[in-house]
Amino acid sequence: PPAACPLAAFAAMLRGPSRPMEEVTEDKAFRCYTAPGETFATEAEMKAHYHTELHRFNLKRKVAGLAPLTRAQFEEREARGVREAAAAAASQQRGGKLSTAERREAREARREAKLEAQARNPRSKAAQHAATSGLGEEDYLSHKLKQAPAFDLGCDLFSRHKSESLEANLAHMAREHGFYLPYLDYCTDVAGLVHYLQQKVYIGNVALASDRTFHSVEAVQAHMRAKGGCRVSLEGSEEEYGEYYDMQG
Repeated sequence: PPAACPLAAFAAMLRGPSRPMEEVTEDKAFRCYTAPGETFATEAEMKAHYHTELHRFNLKRKVAGLAPLTRAQFEEREARGVREAAAAAASQQRGGKLSTAERREAREARREAKLEAQARNPRSKAAQHAATSGLGEEDYLSHKLKQAPAFDLGCDLFSRHKSESLEANLAHMAREHGFYLPYLDYCTDVAGLVHYLQQKVYIGNVALASDRTFHSVEAVQAHMRAKGGCRVSLEGSEEEYGEYYDMQG
């Protein structure tokens, strides 16, 4: 049977590098990435901030690679939405023609709407970040396990193809992706090694060659196919894969 799930071995890897969302300053005030320029006197005040529209909106911007808005900028954005609604009504009265300023604001509104639509998609990067940003390690692992699609030894590491058996799967991955298990003659637990690699991809969404973490299995598989990352290397990873090999045999 496949080896037991060694999630603890790569729990830290699942989280991936991330800028701290909160910090405590030397004067004991609390600060949060999603409230730039602001400080909170108590942890309770900062946690209350987590339930605000400003916090949720800046989380979306962080995932999209955009700098967070200050409270004043966010309030201006909200006010702009009101102005846009009024401008749309005025434009309709003029027969649909927009002024230069109205067209510029319309473009900005479409961009913001796209970010928000991505956040509403449960499989999107924005939605996954919003769902996991405040979780501790145990809760994070539990979330990843619940979100992972079902898989068995017939499931391809690099696409959603499913073979009838482990042997057929290895043949398929060799043919379609040029993937081979390294030092196969010394591998004492082929099924266990493949199952572990599947856990990294299907649960952790971790690329096998680069160890980069992605927000979904579809994203990590697309990355590995596009970047020539359909491979595993033992060099430098002996401790991670050692239990599946007997190099002295």
